[in-house]
Amino acid sequence: MKEKKYVDNDVFQFRIQIDNDFVNKEIVVYTKPFPEFILGELSEKEWYKEYNKQEELVQEKFFTQEKINELKQEFIKKIQECDNPFYIFCSDRDGGYNVTKDELFDLEK
Repeated sequence: MKEKKYVDNDVFQFRIQIDNDFVNKEIVVYTKPFPEFILGELSEKEWYKEYNKQEELVQEKFFTQEKINELKQEFIKKIQECDNPFYIFCSDRDGGYNVTKDELFDLEK
């Protein structure tokens, strides 16, 4: 077996995310009014719990699998139609890894 010859190197680790400004979307859902909760009749903790239940119910009922599939297609289309939907940044720099010359990225290309 041929012995590998390692070369000196720098290492750049990049993190790639979908750009938040690109993929955020707000959806407004109108419903009939829910019953009002009077803060004095419920503790603050119970009041927040009831409001959270309402939000969860609307979210569950509105965002069906069909709606999720529509949103996925909308986002896929936006990604495909733009030049670069990514936020790319160097998250770490290092060096001296055991790599061979053919593993180095050629910056001259």
